[in-house]
Amino acid sequence: MKKIMFLESRYDSFYGAQKSMLKLIQGLDSNKFSYKVVTTGDGKLMKGLEENNVPVDVLKLGEKANVFGGKVLDYSIFEKIVVILQIIIYNIKLIHYIKKNNIDIVYVNDLRAFLYSVIATKLLRKKNVWYIRADITNSFLTNLGLRFSNKIITIAHGVLEHIPQEKIEKFNYKITNIYTGFDFDQYKIYEKKESKINFGISTNKHVIGYLGSINERKGLDVLIDSYIEVSKIYNDLHLLLIGDVSTGYEEYWEQQSKKLESEDVAFSHQPFRKNVSQAFSAMDTFVLPSNSEGLPRVVIEAMGHKLPVIATDVGGTKEVIPSDEFGIIIRKGNTNELIHSIKLLKEDKVYRSKLSQKGQEFCKTNFSNNRFVREINDYFGRI
Repeated sequence: MKKIMFLESRYDSFYGAQKSMLKLIQGLDSNKFSYKVVTTGDGKLMKGLEENNVPVDVLKLGEKANVFGGKVLDYSIFEKIVVILQIIIYNIKLIHYIKKNNIDIVYVNDLRAFLYSVIATKLLRKKNVWYIRADITNSFLTNLGLRFSNKIITIAHGVLEHIPQEKIEKFNYKITNIYTGFDFDQYKIYEKKESKINFGISTNKHVIGYLGSINERKGLDVLIDSYIEVSKIYNDLHLLLIGDVSTGYEEYWEQQSKKLESEDVAFSHQPFRKNVSQAFSAMDTFVLPSNSEGLPRVVIEAMGHKLPVIATDVGGTKEVIPSDEFGIIIRKGNTNELIHSIKLLKEDKVYRSKLSQKGQEFCKTNFSNNRFVREINDYFGRI
């Protein structure tokens, strides 16, 4: 039996990337594989996984290194040296952990986790699997990941679109694309008027919705700026934002919420909830304005709940919305396109209905859980 260690660096997050990792763990054949999940601190990740009966071990990373939001870039030279030392110490902890638990394969859920663990895996000659779940840039750190990972899983073909073709061809032997699977039969679509009332929203409002982590990468500033402009045309709109503020982005959210308050437009912000069906059922249009994505899980979930979707052309979004029969794709950061798309769906009920039906059918056909379970077990079985 092979033993896999799953390392997730974002200890205080439980959104798309972490849920995709959970889906992978739950899909493993228990007769062939056992696992350990490791993270760098206490937080939402541990809570979310343990609620799904997945135990988590915490190996503490030093405080200076265990930060997000680009804070390390603003450190002094001395502080950056401290970060390097803390990562080396963390690898020593990992070496002891891997030996103690007889780990065969180390799976890292992002590039950060890869950098945290690459010294340990190379010294112990353990196979490491880098899961690329968001579009990556052709940077020095990315090239380290491409060179020193043994295997790479991409969540969508589009995550490699910024990597030169000759580099993809060079490392193609280690790259495999596996789409995440979804349990569409578990989704429940509640009555829309009642759902709006449960969120304190008037039933005659057209609800523009967003669900996910709140940070700059998700492009919420573009959504908010566009919504403010559209609200000058229609007085029956409501912006519903569901999600927690990512660590390190508190100031960013404060700036965005102040814009909404100063313009006196209708909006509400709710913390993330486990029953996402309640949130989707209160929405009329779903928007994902991200600057970066992998396979946008929340778009598939929204389409699975028969919501018309507007999403930016990043990562694997076009693999979920291949044409305007299934949803609307806009360029990232383009407020004019987003304004036009919101207006189009607000005014054209027939088109909204068409997208709702066709989008759900497409996702059920192409992102089934049975296919995912089969592919992931075959994949780890070959390592």
